[in-house]
Parts: sequence; C-alpha cells; structure tokens
Amino acid sequence: MVNRPFKNKQSKRLTCHKKYKIKKKIKEHNRKVRKAAKKKNTATKVARARKDPGVPSEAPFKEQILREAQKRKQKAEEEREQRKAKRQKMLEKKQNSRKAFYREFRKVVEAADVVLEVLDARDPLGCRCPQVEQSILAAGPNKRIVLILNKIDLVPREIVEKWLKYLRNEFPTMAFKASTQSQTHNLSQSKVPVNLANKDLLTSSRCLGADSLMQLLNNYCRNMNIKTTISVGIIGLPNVGKSSIINSLKRSRACAVGGTPGVTKTLQEVQIDKHIKLIDSPGIVMTSGLSDAALILRNCLKVETISDVVTPVDAILRRCNKQQIMLNYGVPDYANVHEFLALLAKRQGKLKKGGVPDVDKAAKLVLQDWTIGKITYFTHPPESHVMPVHLGAEIVSEMGKAFDISTLEKDIDKVLGNLTMETTSDMLAMESMGPMEGAMEEEEGDEEEDSEEDEEMSSGDGEEEEENDEMDEEEDEFIKPVPESNLAELGTISVNVKAKEKKSEPKSVTKEKPGTSLEIPSVLEGNLQLGKAAKVAQKRRKKQQKRADKLSTQLSDSLSAAMDFGLGEDDSYNFDTDFK
Repeated sequence: MVNRPFKNKQSKRLTCHKKYKIKKKIKEHNRKVRKAAKKKNTATKVARARKDPGVPSEAPFKEQILREAQKRKQKAEEEREQRKAKRQKMLEKKQNSRKAFYREFRKVVEAADVVLEVLDARDPLGCRCPQVEQSILAAGPNKRIVLILNKIDLVPREIVEKWLKYLRNEFPTMAFKASTQSQTHNLSQSKVPVNLANKDLLTSSRCLGADSLMQLLNNYCRNMNIKTTISVGIIGLPNVGKSSIINSLKRSRACAVGGTPGVTKTLQEVQIDKHIKLIDSPGIVMTSGLSDAALILRNCLKVETISDVVTPVDAILRRCNKQQIMLNYGVPDYANVHEFLALLAKRQGKLKKGGVPDVDKAAKLVLQDWTIGKITYFTHPPESHVMPVHLGAEIVSEMGKAFDISTLEKDIDKVLGNLTMETTSDMLAMESMGPMEGAMEEEEGDEEEDSEEDEEMSSGDGEEEEENDEMDEEEDEFIKPVPESNLAELGTISVNVKAKEKKSEPKSVTKEKPGTSLEIPSVLEGNLQLGKAAKVAQKRRKKQQKRADKLSTQLSDSLSAAMDFGLGEDDSYNFDTDFK
C-alpha cells in the first residue's frame, strides 16, 4: 500500500475584518426583517379604542365627577349635531343655488329691454343654452337678444369671422375683447375695428369692439324711437367675461372681476350714459345633469371644488396632441393619464411621504393651466346652419332691423377683402361640446320657498364664513366621485398647448406726497390697489420711526452732555487749585 502525502486542511478561522463584517450584515438583515414584520402587523391591526376605566368607588366626590363627565359628553354630542346641521344646511344651499341664480336671471330678463348673451369665442356653441334664449323671447314681444363673442384674442381671426357669419344667421352678433388693464379708472379702448386689428393690438390689454357695440345699442334706441334710458342685461355661463365687458364699456372697475367662476353673486346696475344702463348678472348653469368634468372643461367650476380631478385631465389628454403635451410639461412618453400625472408630479416635485408621486396635485396643476388659458383651443362652426326650433325667419329679420346690423356688416366686409388672414397650420381644432340643455323647471308655486332661501342666504356674512371654514374640513365625505361614463357628454376635442408668456416686471411703487394719511382706505373701488397702499403706508411708517429714533438719540446726547457739569475727561486741571 502506497502512503499518500498528508494534505493540510484549510483552517476555518476567519479574519477579524471578515467576521465582524458578516455579523454586521446579519444584524442589518434581521433589523430589516423586524421592521417589515412590524409594518405588516400595524397595517392589518385595527386600532382598539381604549376602555374607560371609570371612577373608583372610593374616590371622593364620585357623583360630582360623574355628573361633570356626563355634561362633557352631552356637550360634545350637541356640538357634533350642530356641525352636522350646518353641513347639511350648506349642502342644501349648494343644491338650491341653481334656483337662486335662476331667480337672478329672471329678474334680469324682466328688467332688460336688450339682453346680451356673452359667449366664449373658443367654443361659442358650447356656451349657448336654447332654453334660456327661448325663455327670453317668451318674456315679451319687445325683448331683443344680441350675442357677444368675447375673448377673440384667444382664437385665430379667420375662426372669429366664421363664427360671426354662422351666428348672425340667428341673432345680431358682435366680436369683443375686454380690457385686461389693472387700473381702476380710464381703461383704454381701441378705436380700430375688430376685423382690422393686428396681432399686437389683439394681444395688448386694450379693449376691442366697444365702439361697435355702443353703436349697435344706439342704433336700437334710434330705430325704436326711445328717448329715455334702455336697460341692457348681460347673461352667460360663469367665467365668460360678463363683468369684464361692463368694466370695458364703463372704462372703470365698476364690477368685481376674477379668473375663477362665481365672483358675481347678485345682479348689479351700471349706468353707462344717459341712454344705456347695464345690468350684470351671476353666471348660471341651467342644468344639473352635467358632470364635474364637463363643467370644469367649460370653466364653470373652481378646481378646488371638485373631488375627482383625474377624470377631467383624462378628458383633456385624450383630446390633446401628445407631442405638444410632452414638450410643454417636459415629460417623456406616457401610456395613460395616471402615468402622465406620475411623471409630471416627479418633475414638479409634487411628492408624498416616501417619494410617492402626488397625482392629485399634478392633476390640479393641469386643470389650472386649462382654466387660465395656457392650453389653448378653438372650435369650427358647423358646416351647415339649421335654424333652431324656438326661432323663425320673422324674429331674425326683426332683430336685424331693430339694430341695423346690416350697415355695420357692410362696413366690415368692405375692408375684409383686402386683408390677409393668419394661418392656423400650427394650431389644432376641436369639436364643439354642443349647446347645454337647460332645465327650466322653476314654477310659481316655489316663490315662497325662494323668498325663504333669500332670507337665509342674506342672514350674515360672518356666520357664512364660519360655515365655509367648517365645510372645507368635512365636506369631502359628502361628495361622490364622477364616473368615467360621463365623459361621453364632453364630445371629441382637440386642443393646442401654448406656453405661458412671462409678464412684465411691475413698476415701482410711487411715493405719496407728504401730509397724506397713513391709513389704508377701507373702501377702494375694485380693491385692486390695496396691496400697493399697504406697501406705501408701511414705508411711511418706517420713515417716521427712523425720524423718531434719530430725534430721541439727539435728545439723549444733549441730556448726557448737560449732566456732565463741565467735568469731562479731556478738561485741563491745575494741581495748585484742584488738589489743595
């Protein structure tokens, strides 16, 4: 037997570096396992309410403690019931707001001789309601309707001309661009006709179409031989620019305006001149069948008031050019609305705890861009015109003769032949959402209920503000999400995304003359210069504080100098006289 050489076995002894490294890895692994198990248990565990231990039987004043506890419990229950009643009351007010706005609309129709129906130039057909027009014509044989095509600066000029030609088959129609200037008085108006305005004039803050509209109303006064004042009511959907038109005609901030719907709550009368009086009315949606998605795309709702913000964004994305959306928001290619919102949330820094994208905040950002006009769109009028049921050839001819619209159209058509129109090759078109179907179910028997609602709505602003604050915290549980099946009512839409232009830097605050009061005016027309006045007052207060500090310093220096009694450190002395 051959003896094989002895083979040395490798030692199992580890170096200290490797041994401690393995222990550290095991410890870290066990820590992660414990953390995951703890997280899993806490997610599935139902938090149990702590049981009231009660009052010990030997405790002094036991009955008194029990009575106080019962009172606290009863008081908490009463407060809960009061909050519930307030929430229910606010919900009832919201449900009855359509009736309240209908009463305002009815007042405007009864008081007005001429009714201006304001339409958004981007989708004029979607802003119309045949039932509203029918109710105006049924209110009296002398009622007249004029369509105002507002916001013409947001669509190409040739599209405006097509809509004017289409709408004038039914009612007199005027193009208009309201002033966007911020001062309270002397709002500028351009004398250039709308069809002759160049691109710079359309994008400026001046008003366009005011002269033509005033001439139209003056023609009505002259043709109807009216020597007194006529009342002109202005109606339309929320956020179409009714109050802005009144301010542009008045050339001052006579009505409060805002970028969100619902600024105007009640009707307001504004005297333009001795012959024309305008009546502003709140925006009204005459139907309750539309979903929140359809209303938000018509700019009839505030973004903060809807619960499901993803559904309207889905409707916008399905009608937008994907390449333009990707370029505008700087996101890569996406498959659906949830992926797009997740990418947008990461890019905008809208993240939740743990780096999870906040989809709701990203959706609200897109809806804000839609509301302010960053996502631009326009619609083409139908190829063939069909006369509505509530209109006839006699009514159309009477309207045209009363306003003498043919003379204005001839003056415009003479110049249009020599004009070069802007191309729309870089813009996309969308199909109109169609007119809104109104629900005019208001009856005379509801007048008593309406009067009671009026008294409740005018009971006080302070109480309403408190209720609104409580509603903001707890109204989510009463709101139901909108199903996606309601998107069929929106129609097919194609839109164009346009980058938001940077606003010019605001001018520096002008200094007030000395002697003016430091108090901020409590009533300021339009409340547009309130921040500016606050800055000026703060600046003047700082100046006066500086002057007071300087004066106090001078007085203290003079007082300290007087208290030295001529024994300063630098005074000369004599040993013979001072140290005897």
